[in-house]
Amino acid sequence: MKTPRFAVLLRIVVLALFLVSGTAFLLAASTDSSSRLRLDFADMAHISAGRVLAPADRSSPRATMESFMNHMNSAHRRLQKAKEISAADPSLFHHPQEALEEAGRALYDFERAMHCFDFSDVPLLVRLQEARESVLLLKEILDRVGIPRYDQIPGAAEVAERKLGRWTIPKTEIRLYRIPSGEEEGNWVVDAESVAELERAYRRVRHLPYLPGATENAYHEYITTPGSFFPPKWVQRLPEWSTALVYEQTLWQWIALIVWHLLFISSLAGVWIFCRKLADRSTPFIGQALRVVPPVALALGTFFMGFVIESRLNITGSLYLALRNIFAVVQLMGWAWLNVRLAELVGEMIILSPRIDNAGVNASLVRTLGRLLGLTVATGMIMYGASEMGFSLATILTGFGVAGLAVSLAAQPTIENIIGGIILFSDQSVRVGEFCRFGDKAGTVLSIDLRTTKIEALDQTIISIPNAHLAKMQITNVSRRSKSLLQKTINLRYETTRDQLRWILASIRDVLHAHPKIYADPAPFARFEGFGKSSLDVLVFAYVKTKKWSELMAIQEDILFRVGEIVDKAGSGFALPSATVYTASDGGLDRAKGTAAEREVRQWRSDGKFPFPDTPPERIAALSGTIDYPPRS
Repeated sequence: MKTPRFAVLLRIVVLALFLVSGTAFLLAASTDSSSRLRLDFADMAHISAGRVLAPADRSSPRATMESFMNHMNSAHRRLQKAKEISAADPSLFHHPQEALEEAGRALYDFERAMHCFDFSDVPLLVRLQEARESVLLLKEILDRVGIPRYDQIPGAAEVAERKLGRWTIPKTEIRLYRIPSGEEEGNWVVDAESVAELERAYRRVRHLPYLPGATENAYHEYITTPGSFFPPKWVQRLPEWSTALVYEQTLWQWIALIVWHLLFISSLAGVWIFCRKLADRSTPFIGQALRVVPPVALALGTFFMGFVIESRLNITGSLYLALRNIFAVVQLMGWAWLNVRLAELVGEMIILSPRIDNAGVNASLVRTLGRLLGLTVATGMIMYGASEMGFSLATILTGFGVAGLAVSLAAQPTIENIIGGIILFSDQSVRVGEFCRFGDKAGTVLSIDLRTTKIEALDQTIISIPNAHLAKMQITNVSRRSKSLLQKTINLRYETTRDQLRWILASIRDVLHAHPKIYADPAPFARFEGFGKSSLDVLVFAYVKTKKWSELMAIQEDILFRVGEIVDKAGSGFALPSATVYTASDGGLDRAKGTAAEREVRQWRSDGKFPFPDTPPERIAALSGTIDYPPRS
């Protein structure tokens, strides 16, 4: 039973799901590119106000190189100091506050070093992790090949004098260029093409020895420890064998990665099985609500796995890119799936309103519109997520346009069926639960879906009709008739005399006027219709007080029984449908009964009560309600 408190509770639950899913989606797919390069570390607050917002100096190639090297050297020194302070502390799992503050200053320097790069070609999804690796890779390269003295690198004056737009670091293919426009106009950064080649360049020079003053093994320490730059305290307790590199990741990272994936998959499977079993024992609406849980678990689970891979296990290199992209795609599918399920759930909540019939056309329309809205928003999410992963939005729109054209041509019948369904909804020519005739079939409408309409035929079989075909058919909606029509032709034998026929017509009219299930307006009638091939044809026409086909058959049966009695009482009989060959003597019609009927018709004439061409009103008034229906047993 529906109660206002239950409805309010359901609305609160759905609203909470919307807020949770929307917040998580925004956190997972933020478009703020600057936040993707900001190292969110609480103890960066200990940096002075004069420095915390000051950008790196990138006014010339010299300024950029000097800023990069100074910030990287400073970050390395501070990070090593923080590690030494933490190692001296007896705590097993927590860094001392002094170490955290020093690590925060190191992270500030790392962030400023990242500003010396152009990461515009790196997808936002992996930009922060790529930035972390890029600054360390470039430092590793320069610590081996060296850079010129700063006075030999073009400064602002040389740039203006020589009108430089690009500069290549000597002994490398790494180029810096001047940003031509926008908020960063005039700043010199490492160009996007060089950023993409840093890992390959590092592999070519990593066999070379370090130069004096280098920050040795900084990149190796980063890729073999968890966390972002400053590892957690427990990493000091790892056994030495677990830090061995296997395909660019340490052994402990591989073990942790496998364990986390097993937990992730088993948790999803458990949620899926639990919700499915619980839904089988619940009401349809609760079952629909439980269908929201698996996509929520999938979306939030993949979001959490991405966080673990990036910020806790610190998976790097090509493996990180592969896993991050896979989880991003799965997470995006989860959000899209969740959106469709939420749209369906909101539709079911609307249908819970007592003003909407759950089996009516409005309920079907709400469900269909909910699915269409959910699919539309899900498509937008997928397009947006694809742009976050580095695909051009213009290319995506063009691809969707071409794919949409191809799909529309290939799925033209499906589109026609959808349009046919919308026509059925808008015209409301038939509704769920109504009995109708279409073509040579008849049945009760079970559902009107997006593509097909399901009808239960009289033999209890289910017929699925494409909406496009049904919309073109002539539909006779039996359930909407205000009254039922009884129309039968009675075939009498040719031996029936004219007065016998008149008596039969008058008696049938009397029955129709007297029957409680026959409408008085429009007036029922029985008329001599014509001379048939082998019969005198009498048309019986009346409107019956019922909309049900089964009840109509019962009333018609009662009237036909009475007509049979009238014909028998008049001494007449029903004509055979074909010629009759008599091989024995025929007694013919009952002359006594026929004479009695003719005598009564003559009496009508003499008394001025001849009921032709119409039955007199006083006779109708006297007959009204004199027939018992249903007949007494």
